[in-house]
Amino acid sequence: MRKWRVGTVSMGASLILLGIVLFISQWKGMGAADIFASWWPFLLVLLGVEILAYLYFSRQEHTFIKYDFLSIIFIGALGSVAILFVLLSSTGILQEVRTVVGAETKVFHLPNVRQSVSPEIKRIVLQTGSQPITIEGSNSDEIQIFGTYQSISANDIKKQEDYVVINIVGDTMYMTIKEMPRKEVLFHTVSTMTPTVVVPRHLSLEVRGNYNSVLLYPRQLAASWNVSKAEEVHIELDKNANILVTAVTREMLEDGNIAWQRENGETEEKLPVQTFKGKVQLGNGTYHIDVFDSQRATVHVLN
Repeated sequence: MRKWRVGTVSMGASLILLGIVLFISQWKGMGAADIFASWWPFLLVLLGVEILAYLYFSRQEHTFIKYDFLSIIFIGALGSVAILFVLLSSTGILQEVRTVVGAETKVFHLPNVRQSVSPEIKRIVLQTGSQPITIEGSNSDEIQIFGTYQSISANDIKKQEDYVVINIVGDTMYMTIKEMPRKEVLFHTVSTMTPTVVVPRHLSLEVRGNYNSVLLYPRQLAASWNVSKAEEVHIELDKNANILVTAVTREMLEDGNIAWQRENGETEEKLPVQTFKGKVQLGNGTYHIDVFDSQRATVHVLN
């Protein structure tokens, strides 16, 4: 008299196939998840064949067939895991997990931007976005933008239009620094950019921040600049410049290697809450840099 437990053969074959899958994935360097997700239906085929065999042999005399529930549960668990892999792959979550686990942040160069400025342009408006930015004055008659960005992909920024937009309206040139692309599903990757913008020093400049860090190198400025809505404004002045810096901040005026002349000679503690006012003057103070609606400001003089 023979006893046959349905599920035993299927479990044995499943273990053999699982071992083969893991061996191939190690040998060929293939993804075990992909292989596992592709052959899991064969488990159901094996179990189905055993059940059909049970129906066939149950008609034979002196044949007793029982189910091996532990083996069937094991096969069901393997199948469930495989189905889960298929669902995660079809929804893109599996690829997202792979991207995050294998991600490596690298530094890439921004495409250089060179924009000529016609004599009709009298004013530049720069909208910085939320990334830290460096702005420098130049004797050149063109605008240049360059720098680096950190990302897991070199394809985030491939050309000028991917990170800067330039429009001319009347006598004003508007430049907008775009935000870095960010992909969000279950996970998100944060990319950062640190552009440097070089502008003609004889043109008026209006910097519209987004509560970011703004670093100014005006050099021998021959126009007026103003900065608004920045988190922190750091100004590096040439000691021979004729510049007057005035600032109204919400948090503090931090002394660099030159102290702020605070309004009415008062200390910051005596000023109204969230209002700190001061100025720094070099030379005759012919040209102005105004900082307002920002959090903090610092001035350094370059020797």
